[in-house]
Amino acid sequence: MELTPLDIRNQTFHKKNFGGIDPEEVKAFLETAAGAFEQMSRDKTDLTERLKVAEERVNYYRQIEKTIQDAVVTMQRTVDEVKATAEKEAEIIVAEAKARAVREVESTKKEAEELRMEIEQLKQLRTNYFIRCRALIKGQEELLSAMENDQRMQEELRRPAAPVAGKVLA
Repeated sequence: MELTPLDIRNQTFHKKNFGGIDPEEVKAFLETAAGAFEQMSRDKTDLTERLKVAEERVNYYRQIEKTIQDAVVTMQRTVDEVKATAEKEAEIIVAEAKARAVREVESTKKEAEELRMEIEQLKQLRTNYFIRCRALIKGQEELLSAMENDQRMQEELRRPAAPVAGKVLA
């Protein structure tokens, strides 16, 4: 039987013939009340223990939650740092690539200009070569003509004179 404070307050005892209360009924009620209070005490102790265990679990889970939150914050910071570092490295790589490209373009332009100048020099050399060759050929032609003229003149000088009509040469 579950006993409430109201049950205890409203408990009535039968009166005995001489105006007293039935001691057996009082003793039975007190025994019931004591049993109920013992059960409540055990229940209270059990509930207190269970509450303590539950509070310990709650605290344990709160610690885990805090550890997880700290880990998440740390991971987020690490991710942000890694991301920032990667972005900086990417910017450096891009800047270096751009600088290298500019150097290569400048080098290629310089090389192309040098090649253009060399081509112009070679064209000039070719033109000069043609001019010298023509001059040489012309000089050789003139020399050959002069040599032919010389040879003709020498041949004419070596030839006996042809008789003139009616004259005899002695």
